[in-house]
Amino acid sequence: MVKLFAVGFPRDMDELELLELFAAYGTIGTVTIIRDQETNVSAGYGFITMTDQAGADRAIAALDGATIDERTLSVRIADNKNPPPVKPAPRANKTYNKPKFTKAGYTKPGSYSNSDASGEKKKRPRKRL
Repeated sequence: MVKLFAVGFPRDMDELELLELFAAYGTIGTVTIIRDQETNVSAGYGFITMTDQAGADRAIAALDGATIDERTLSVRIADNKNPPPVKPAPRANKTYNKPKFTKAGYTKPGSYSNSDASGEKKKRPRKRL
């Protein structure tokens, strides 16, 4: 499926007329005309989904720059502003270093500990006056 963006067609053109215009170049999936929410008047642009790339290329070659009712039509492949989310790659089997628990408390692997080998807490050095 290839999504085309068409701008510049007459505001009184409806979906059926736009479908007939593009159907000469390939199979059409959907036709959507963007309209004003309050007045429901066409904004003069829309999206046409074609089932194959070759038909989309033919439509672009034939209709881009064409004049309809004194308006110049511009047709191009629509930019995908919201691409589908990419699934993260599966994680490799990494080994997780479990935390070590000692008598003095929790220690992260590779971190400094407040206990020595006997398990007693070391005192902090005094501040000099």
